[in-house]
Amino acid sequence: MWKKWLGGNEVGKGGANQFARAPLYLIALAFLWISHAEAIVRAEEDSRTTPGETRDAGKLIDRVTAFIPLPAAADPIALPSTDSADTPLVLTPDIAARSDSPNAADEIWSAYIELWKAHHADPSQPELRTLFGLPADADVLITQRRGRVAPSELQWRPGSFRVWQSDHFEILSQADDVESRRVAESLEREYWVWTQVFFPIWAGRDQVALITNDWDRQSTTADAHLRSLSSPARLKHGQRHRVVLLPDAERYRATVASAFRNTDSKAVAASTGFYSDTLRLSFFFPQQDLSSLHHEVCHQLFTEASANASRRRPTRGQVFATATTNDFWLIEGIAGYFESLRYEQSLAYVGGWESPRLQLARYQALIGGVPIESLEDLQGSRDEMQSKPDLARWYSQASLRTHFLMDSAVPAVRRELIKQLADLYSPSKKPAEVDPPDSIVEINPAEILRSLRVDDAHISLNPIKGDLATLCLAGCEVTGEGLSKQKPISGLTWCDLSRLPITDADVQQLVADTSLMDQLSLEATGVTNQIASLFRGATQLRELDLSYTAVDDSVVQSIPPSVSTLWLTGTQLTDASIDGLLKLPRLQTLDVQRTKMTDQGLQRFKRSRPECQLNPLNIPE
Repeated sequence: MWKKWLGGNEVGKGGANQFARAPLYLIALAFLWISHAEAIVRAEEDSRTTPGETRDAGKLIDRVTAFIPLPAAADPIALPSTDSADTPLVLTPDIAARSDSPNAADEIWSAYIELWKAHHADPSQPELRTLFGLPADADVLITQRRGRVAPSELQWRPGSFRVWQSDHFEILSQADDVESRRVAESLEREYWVWTQVFFPIWAGRDQVALITNDWDRQSTTADAHLRSLSSPARLKHGQRHRVVLLPDAERYRATVASAFRNTDSKAVAASTGFYSDTLRLSFFFPQQDLSSLHHEVCHQLFTEASANASRRRPTRGQVFATATTNDFWLIEGIAGYFESLRYEQSLAYVGGWESPRLQLARYQALIGGVPIESLEDLQGSRDEMQSKPDLARWYSQASLRTHFLMDSAVPAVRRELIKQLADLYSPSKKPAEVDPPDSIVEINPAEILRSLRVDDAHISLNPIKGDLATLCLAGCEVTGEGLSKQKPISGLTWCDLSRLPITDADVQQLVADTSLMDQLSLEATGVTNQIASLFRGATQLRELDLSYTAVDDSVVQSIPPSVSTLWLTGTQLTDASIDGLLKLPRLQTLDVQRTKMTDQGLQRFKRSRPECQLNPLNIPE
């Protein structure tokens, strides 16, 4: 299976719809309608809400917190359990899926999470390190050797690659040693996170059941229980999952296209990672952003490490049920959910309102007016879905629904979702026999829309963990007070804060640096000329939107020369800014409607820069 990225052309106004550039009176009407719709939604009581469960969005929408292996010398991590309102501060996977009356399987799941908590409380415990197969002096044991025999599809000569092995993966690599080790470490961490989040599906759950049998967690610590067993406990695994790591994007595309001649070459060329369920091989190339790796390896683990997955090697050309199922949206959506996997302070986080897949979905729904797709619209097989002309939008909508089910829905819905995934990956069931649970079918699209509308409570209760590449809060209910609760963010390439009641100081506090920024939208915010200081070092900024702000001619002098698309609609610009605009060497699109520029000034700009598209949207007076 391959993942197509949500292309940059669908993100900012450069490829946006007319709604995003509507006149102010239409914008006002839109916001009135959205506010009215939200009031209606909030008035509706969710029939699936159990007694005692809060509907506070800031507490419901959270990322899942999981644990990763630590070296023995690591400092212990203290995890708070509950706040004064008895609300979990750390939403671990077992909490995310348990109901008020957990069954025996949930108790085993909970015991597994307790083993990981014990490891984090004391990483030096030898019994726990033995259990997880962790080396004495590191978090991951990695070995390497000269490669001799590669799969025939690769056509690699002996000695032209190296084999990197961790506990659960074998990497056939032509990349350099630094990247190979980085990928190997990330794969191991993702494996353990996946086992925690999807424990009921994991093949190792039966071993955990045997190990934790008769463990009285109220009176006996994890290490004491493990010492009481007749023999040292060790989670054993089957054959390693195989990964191919190419040196660069060009070699990746050539290798995948050659190995899979029957695969859509255009889709392969657009991908940044590929998992073949027929060969049981993943293909990648070095990238700073590992989201594609997380996506495809999630597919790989469901296919190869789930309890219901087929144990035999597939025959060439064999089609798995997951490729033909009508619920392919769920399979891709869950993999999209795992793209958000990130690490901070020796913990792993998945999902959350800041998940990369939700940013475009939020823009489309709250700014672009794109309706939430119904479940019927999302359904179809892999071949049907990946032939869609609006595939990026389909992926966005599928991820939106699965994010909601994992992060926002009640425990019973999460339980049904995991059960459905288990059925989809069961070799004993035909695709036609797998029906979506009623609790998933009946989700109100308006409730999903409401989950996108981030407010100050979301940021205060669930701040962003670590760096982030994309952030869209356009059309949300965030204020400067909410942003003040968030630590500065590094690594942003796309940041859209349009239509928020925020100031220069709020934006400057949030954005730690602009060195990687590609798109920045501050439309209809309270920023002034003082925002110009943020542009220092923005050498990669391609699209900038300052429409309907208080900026004037002086801000033009600070706009980076890299900018190719510039929106200054409804600002205080005059003809005095023409000289500064003409100095922008890459400028291709400029909108200065509803400014103080004269026709003479505009004609002068056109004569000097005839290739530049001027005022492309023709906003009516």
